[in-house]
Order: sequence, then structure tokens, then C-alpha cells
Amino acid sequence: MAFDETLVNDVLKHSDIVKVVQAYLPLVRKGKDYLAKCPFHDDTNPSMHVSQEKQIFKCFVCGTSGNAIGFVMKYEHLSFREALKKVAEICDYHDPRLEGINEVRVVDPRRVPLIKCLHDLTVYYQYSLNSPEGKTGLDYFESRHLDSAMRAKFLLGYAFKDGKATCRFLQEKGHSLKTIEDIGIASSNNGVYSDRNAGRAIFPIMDANGEVVGYSARRIGDGPEAKYVNSPETYLFHKSNILYNYHNAKEKARIAGYIYVLEGFMDVYALYRIGIESCVAIMGTALTAEHIRLLRTLNVEIRLCLDGDLPGQKAMMSIANDLENNGLKVRIVDNQNSSKDPDEILNSDGEMALNAYLNKLISRVDFVLNYYKNTNPLQTTEQKTQLVSEFIPILLGIRSSLELDSYLNRLSAITGFAPESIKSLLRTAKNKPEEKTFKKAIMELHPERKVLRRLFTAERELLYQMLQNPDAVAFYEAKVGGFYDETYRMIANYLIEYAKKHEHFVPRDLLASLEASNLEGKDELINQISELYLERNHPNICNEELLDNLHKVIEQEKDRIFEKDTLDQSLEGKDPLDKARIVSEHNRRKMKKK
Repeated sequence: MAFDETLVNDVLKHSDIVKVVQAYLPLVRKGKDYLAKCPFHDDTNPSMHVSQEKQIFKCFVCGTSGNAIGFVMKYEHLSFREALKKVAEICDYHDPRLEGINEVRVVDPRRVPLIKCLHDLTVYYQYSLNSPEGKTGLDYFESRHLDSAMRAKFLLGYAFKDGKATCRFLQEKGHSLKTIEDIGIASSNNGVYSDRNAGRAIFPIMDANGEVVGYSARRIGDGPEAKYVNSPETYLFHKSNILYNYHNAKEKARIAGYIYVLEGFMDVYALYRIGIESCVAIMGTALTAEHIRLLRTLNVEIRLCLDGDLPGQKAMMSIANDLENNGLKVRIVDNQNSSKDPDEILNSDGEMALNAYLNKLISRVDFVLNYYKNTNPLQTTEQKTQLVSEFIPILLGIRSSLELDSYLNRLSAITGFAPESIKSLLRTAKNKPEEKTFKKAIMELHPERKVLRRLFTAERELLYQMLQNPDAVAFYEAKVGGFYDETYRMIANYLIEYAKKHEHFVPRDLLASLEASNLEGKDELINQISELYLERNHPNICNEELLDNLHKVIEQEKDRIFEKDTLDQSLEGKDPLDKARIVSEHNRRKMKKK
């Protein structure tokens, strides 16, 4: 380990994986364990198991597994040290040794010059805003009610009209012309490079860590040019991956218990002006899988507040559906078909009006019903039938009979179908047998599985016993010496080394040791170990008779697969090192029989 192993164990002893995972995902209890939709693949049914008893998690579809530290590492893309500290924070564990940990992020060398160039350019834009020429930009921001504190908070600036001067400044600061091009700023005209944002008000765009990765530049005054010019897609800037103000809002949202998702950065500023800082903007893009991942990490209620026009309302329905399908709690600001956005409401009607507007929250079901009633009346029977069919799964999930009757009546008023007819469809849907897909919990890993099944089963059982008892590790080392399965063999070798320093194999501690190691392929080992720990079809008692029987089966099956007629099959698909090992084992067994 790179640092004190006792610190890791102390943090894990005082933590609870259920509390850690619940900080990011909703969990549902099922027996002793908890279930969640796995965030590491496109999961539609809960396939991730969280064991409070073992203090580990495992997805039985994509295989991702580990302990509390491993979950945070994978979910938030953090280093082991950062994740350790995060787990302690979530579980309210305080230790002075944690304060002494220097955070070491994995540095992408390609990012470093780009981030530094963007930093220098942002400072230059802020300087330009306070110059005589920058007064036009300053006047624009003040006309939008953005005072000096707001301008400083969001690093707002102005780009000099002389775009060539911007490029010269960055070059004088030591940035290459290629770097200036790579951040999406330099545009070329007959070999002369100039700032593509020249003469515009500048809105820096930060990533989830608060680093500037691009800009939105607004035209000042009227003119034939586009009102906004956004940075092009670069190595750092991918608009579809960014929620504006997320770096500021994430901690505020966790405290508030909610976050507003808005249309653009002007709406974010409007909410800041009335003291609501838990807000982000999607900047006019569709909601992406990365946006959903970022919002999911907050584990708070999502409050959608997009434009009241037809595209905005359609976007809210689509986004709300995507968020709910990913297990997030969603409510929608009831805009009552108003065309005003939050910035316009604040400027025309005042702070109280905007607060009242933001707090008029309704469910997605209510929003959709209002939409079809007030905004887009259904014209054909086919449209009406389609709407009812879309609502059937929603209605099936409603437990309150009064609430169900209310929705049935409203759906009836919109479609013209009698409430009883819709209720009849509900009964049909409820009584129809559900098609279930049964997935194997344990995948058969070997192409030669017919030959190896008994050996595979015996090795797996012995490996399970080794995870439970150091005596089984000693037995393996003395009697077996090596597994045929490569992954099992790597785990066994790791356990031999681990047993030299530890009397007991606590799952969370063993996995923490692996997570902190530099062992190649450790994720596969963690996944296999987690899977074994969660299996319930193993004998509870590890004794000499059990171990001897397993050893006997392993030896018998090895003898069988190393016979001449199966040697070629054993070598098929193996890498050179494995082939050499198998041939050596084959020759050793041949000599043993002579």
C-alpha cells in the first residue's frame, strides 16, 4: 500500500457501504441485501447487490464490484486516496491522519498545457473587461443586473476587438500556437491567427472540477453576426458532458436536498440573485448520459425548469422520463404555459414572483396531463390510444385509490375515453403474466467448459474456502500449488501474500488492499472475489476432510485434461506463458506416472 494500511481499515470499520451507496443511488432492501440500478452500465432493472453483512457491492450483469472505497473510486472517478477520504466524510468519521493526506490526482499530461492556457486567457478576458474598451462589455453585464460580485463569481470577461493581440498575449505567456488552436480560440485567416471571440462578452464554462474548459461569447449590440459563439469541441470541451455551474452547485445541492435544472446560464444567475445556488444549466443541449451520471451523484430531487414554449415543454417531458427511468426523483416547475424564463420573471415581476414560480412544483404525470390538456390537444383516436398506453405503467404504480381515480378522470377528460374503459385496460395489464428474464449469476468462463466443469467447480470451492480461512490458504500452498484457472491462480497467489500479514480475511479489508495495489488486472480479481463472497451455495465449515476431497477432485481432473488427447485443446487460445505452464505441468504428470 502507498500509505498506512491501518488507516484504511479504521475508515472501513467505521463506515457502512449501504450509507455510502445511498449517498449516490436509491437502494431497495431485499432480504439481507439491498438492490440498485447499476450506474456502471445501462441498467433498466436493479442488478447491483449491496451486502451490508459483507460490506461489498456486486453487479451481476456487468460484473463491477468492490467495497465502499472501490464504489466511490469508480462512481466519482477518484484516486484511492480521494475515495478513502470521501467515504470517511459520508460516514462522518474523523481521523487526523486523513487531514495529512495530500490529494494526488492522476494527471493527464495532454490536459496540463491546455488548462494553463485557458486559465491565462480567462484572466486576460477579466482584465479586458475593466479596460476602457471593456466598458461596452461592462455595460452589457450591468444591463443584465450582474454586479461585480456576480462577475467575479463566474469569471465573466470581455474579449478585445483586436483578436490578434489576444494570440500575441498568450504566445508571450509561453503558450504555443498549437495550444492556442487546441483550446478552440485561434482562428486563421491567410495564416494570421486571431481570437474567434473578439469584441464579445465572455462567459467561461467550467467542468465538474471547476476548471475552465471553454467559453460562450455573446455579441454586444445588434449586428449580422451570431448572437452567441461557443467554443468548438476540443480535447477538453464537450458541451454534451457539461452542466453549467455544476462545480459550484454540487455541494449546495446536497445540503438543500434538490437542484434546479435550467435552460441557460442567465437563468442560473437569476436564481443566484435570489439566493438559490443549487442550480445548473444544460445550455440548450439534450440531456445526455453524462448529465444523468453527474446529477445521480448528488442523490437529490431534480427540479426541471426549462422554457415554457413548445420545445421547452417537450424537452421537459423527455428529460423527466429519462431521469425517472434512471431512478432519480423528479418534479417539474409548473410554468402554466408562461413564455417567461426565470431571468425575465425576476426582472419584470421581482424576487417574490420568481420564488413563487420556482416553488410551484408538480409531478411528471401532472405535467404531461396539463401539457396535453392545455398545449397540445390530441386530434386522432390513434394519438389518444397512444397516450393511454404510455400512462398504463404509470397508473399501475399508483397505490392510492383516490389518486388513481383523479388521474383516470383527468385522462378520460383529455382522451374522451370513459374512466371505466381505461380501468379495464389497467386490469388486463395487471393480470397479464409478466415475462421474466432469468440471468445466470455466475458466467461459465472457459471455452472448454465441458472438459473443465468439475475442475472449475472444485477450484472455485477451494478458493472460496481460502477466502474464509487462512488454514485453507496454507493447505493450497502445501498440497495444490496452483490452479488451472488463471484468475483463480492470481487470486490464490495474492491470498498467500496477504495471509502472511493478516490473521483474518475481512472482505472489505481484503478488497481495500487490492484496490490500493498496483496489481495488473486487479479489477477482474476484485469482481471474482466479490462474487465468491456473495455466493450462498458453499459449505459453512472448512475442515480437513472437505479440503482433502477438493484436492482429490482437482488432481483427478488435472490428470484427465493433461492426457495427450486433450493437451491440444488445453493449449487453445492461451497466451505463451500459459502454454508453457500447461506443457510443463503435462510433462511433470507424465513423469510422475512412470
